[in-house]
Amino acid sequence: MVIGRFGGAKFDKICVLSIDGELLFLDQHECIFRWQLDGFLLPGPLTYCPRSDLFFTCNSSFDLQCYDYQSIAAAHQAKNAITVKNRSAPNWKLCIGEAALQILTVETSSPLSGRHGHLVQSSSKPGSTISSDIQIVLLSSQSLFVLSRDGQLVFHQRFNFTAVLCNAVLSPSTKIEDSGVNLLIVDTSGCLMIYRNMQIVWASRCDEIPVALSIVPFRNVDGHVILLSKNGALCINNLGTEPANRNFGVSGENLLDYGEMQHEINEISTSKRASNVGQRVNSAAMVKIEVQIGERSHMNQLSSTTKNHNEASRRTELRVFVTATGSESLQNITVMIRTPAPVICQDNCISIPLLPCGKDATIMVSTVICIPRDCTVIPTSSKASVIASNPTPSGEQHVAAYEVHLPLSFFCDIVPPEKNASHKVTLEMNYPPPRLRDLFEDVLLRTSKETDAATTSDVMSFRHHSGDNVTVVVSKNAGRFRLQSTRYEPIWLVLSEVVKRLQSRYTGDLVQNAALRFVLHCQLPLQDLFSSLDAQEKARVEYSAQDSFLGFRARQLRAAQKRLLYRYNEKCPSCLFYLDDYIEKTCSRVMTTVAKIECRHSALIDAGYSLAAATNYFLLLMKLRLNMNEAEMSTVRGHIPIHIGTSEDQTWNEWTCVAVMMLLKSLRKSASGKPSDWQHFDRTQMIGGNILQTKKQIALLVDRFRRHTGEE
Repeated sequence: MVIGRFGGAKFDKICVLSIDGELLFLDQHECIFRWQLDGFLLPGPLTYCPRSDLFFTCNSSFDLQCYDYQSIAAAHQAKNAITVKNRSAPNWKLCIGEAALQILTVETSSPLSGRHGHLVQSSSKPGSTISSDIQIVLLSSQSLFVLSRDGQLVFHQRFNFTAVLCNAVLSPSTKIEDSGVNLLIVDTSGCLMIYRNMQIVWASRCDEIPVALSIVPFRNVDGHVILLSKNGALCINNLGTEPANRNFGVSGENLLDYGEMQHEINEISTSKRASNVGQRVNSAAMVKIEVQIGERSHMNQLSSTTKNHNEASRRTELRVFVTATGSESLQNITVMIRTPAPVICQDNCISIPLLPCGKDATIMVSTVICIPRDCTVIPTSSKASVIASNPTPSGEQHVAAYEVHLPLSFFCDIVPPEKNASHKVTLEMNYPPPRLRDLFEDVLLRTSKETDAATTSDVMSFRHHSGDNVTVVVSKNAGRFRLQSTRYEPIWLVLSEVVKRLQSRYTGDLVQNAALRFVLHCQLPLQDLFSSLDAQEKARVEYSAQDSFLGFRARQLRAAQKRLLYRYNEKCPSCLFYLDDYIEKTCSRVMTTVAKIECRHSALIDAGYSLAAATNYFLLLMKLRLNMNEAEMSTVRGHIPIHIGTSEDQTWNEWTCVAVMMLLKSLRKSASGKPSDWQHFDRTQMIGGNILQTKKQIALLVDRFRRHTGEE
């Protein structure tokens, strides 16, 4: 809506642009006439220039159009106006290629330009810039356009932010050579920026993102910015003080005394250490955590009819013992439990109002952890974390953490051995291997008699909750373990458990005057890891495509609903069956797309868990194959993560590509001793890495460690 004295009238009139591009001219309480504009699916911005009596608007085809009020009124009064349905061509139009957010008309003695922008030369006078008394300023979300009154492009500037509002601020200077227009632009973060000749000269941030702004004087003081937020809050601000136009330097008379500064720093450090000692004595009251894991229960043995965590294939009780170690009682203790996927904790956040002091005043809190029924996800880890936090008298939070290893019997059952296997891993050790019944004695205690009878000392098969079987075969003569399964993802959990149990069994046992060593008789499964990576990337691309398609369908539905609502408000509405059919079909397509997105999201999560299991399997074999120590393996795990997210901002592929590339450069730098290797690194290659580049970097990393260990 715009207000002005259209056509040189003595009083103000109102012009309203409707939802379908119809101009409605009002004088007081009467409607003068209506005028239909072409190319409008949704309404665009509208502005009026009183000096030239022109209207400027932008339609849905991204065309900036200029209409003269006298031409519109004359065409309306003509006899053939009814036959053309009150439509006429604009004075001029220009396609800007972007949706306009705001249109301003600014009177200036010279065209707006900037050092970084593009100034268009006039076609009528070669070599000279366009100069006009009126400039049209058009703001889009990513650009700013400046045009002359006759529709010629004067200036175009691209932004590196998303703009939402714009307004013109007249320069307070009275000099002709300094006269000009400053533009106040607001972005989506609520930052107000003032540009002079398209160079930022002042900036500030609002508390809330405004949806409308105006610059008016208050009490004869110019520069007050009126902001209206989306919550309806009205805020009045001023532009602040003028920036300093001269530099201030340090005179030679007031030189700094660095010796006095160092003495002051030493005094502050001494007082800080003394205060820390006092805090350490006062903060003796801390929390101690101990965790016990109960026996696992199958849901077939439990009677439950609820549908949440009780629908589980297996579950166990987790008991947390919390004790205050100091001489004072603690209040407001919060115990948080974090379990690896797909393990679910029934109560992952437990509050303790009061924890009395003393060893006998231990409080036990229990919760249930379970694995959902029909879950096909291989766990990404076998460790659960328990964290207890309590506020200190100073207001800080004291945190105590405890990490518990979930037993193998919680994830697997012992079943009769199977011979079918497509993936095999052979592990050799320099000690005679123990019997499997002795190595997994705790797991055998929870099996049935039939399964125990079918299990031998040399062969044992584990069935995951997902239904995958992993068979362990031991050869006492050769001193080897062989693990086999139909898939490679389930092997890592049993293999890691075998390695951990063997290391704990032979720790400190130097019968042969040699530490326990493992030799892996197989190649690293790079292709298995890459196939899981391809599957996860394919699922992510399909989910992203369906999400974009849903946005397109939603925009179609909103546009149709707006047009239908406008037609219903007419006095004599026409037939609307075609809109009803269109909305019904669009709604059906939206619901179909939503169902597809849910399936794609579920497939993306499953592919992420499969990639995490494949990464665990690959890193474990890499450690055993290359005989890496814990420090080297910790470095590799820090650059090849096992936590797979579903965020579109930074995917696992991009993050791993960047991290492995940086690790390779740092290893090359440490090996050569030349800092120039990192300085010549092209950082632009780290952004948006693709699948092939990630595979290449991982293969180079494996080759780098292989050459470091001297393996052929």
